[in-house]
Amino acid sequence: MKSIEFQRFIDLVTFDQTLVKIERDIEKSQEIQESLMLDIERLQADFQDVKNAQLQARKAVDDKELAMKILDVKEADLKIKLAAICNQKEYKSLEKETLAVNAQRMEQEQQLLTLWNKLDGLAKTYDFKHKLYDEQAAQFQAQVEQTKNEIASLQEQLLALEAQRLEKQQHIPQEWLDMYVNMKGRVNNPVVALVGDACDACFYSVTPKDLQALRQNKMLQCKECYRLLYIA
Repeated sequence: MKSIEFQRFIDLVTFDQTLVKIERDIEKSQEIQESLMLDIERLQADFQDVKNAQLQARKAVDDKELAMKILDVKEADLKIKLAAICNQKEYKSLEKETLAVNAQRMEQEQQLLTLWNKLDGLAKTYDFKHKLYDEQAAQFQAQVEQTKNEIASLQEQLLALEAQRLEKQQHIPQEWLDMYVNMKGRVNNPVVALVGDACDACFYSVTPKDLQALRQNKMLQCKECYRLLYIA
């Protein structure tokens, strides 16, 4: 028959298993929260890349249009000068320069058309990514808030149970508690029951002498894994 002290000890161990589960649930929720935050960062980075590409394309179009305006002004100025010149030699020189500017302007027009097509494609991509970003960011943020609430709730439960634990460990021999705390820092299940005549964790068989001691509510450690043993 189990002594009251021994039963209190086993009750404490069982109680601690509840605490461990809550602690693991908190860690799992925190990992989920961190993963969601990384997803949000990646989503923001992807959207920012598209936004930057569109801005660069817009700037390239603006720069090209400005360059064309300068060529238009230069070509118009050359035509005015060309019309006013009577000297054949100067006329030929200006005509050659005018044709060169005209060719340059036509080349710039083709480049501008290419840039406009690129900008149009990026604008469509931006609109699509913007909508996708708004939807996914809202979903991720909602999940983050839900996870935060879950963590807060679990932490409240943990604090309440930890307060109860102080009462549960009273009237348990300090020697047992010290052994328990020592093993608890090493393994997740520091106290295990015997199954048959073997440790339920490592399956090491106890001697008949140790088995008799366990039946007398003595605290023993497994000689293989050093976990604390008891008879359920």
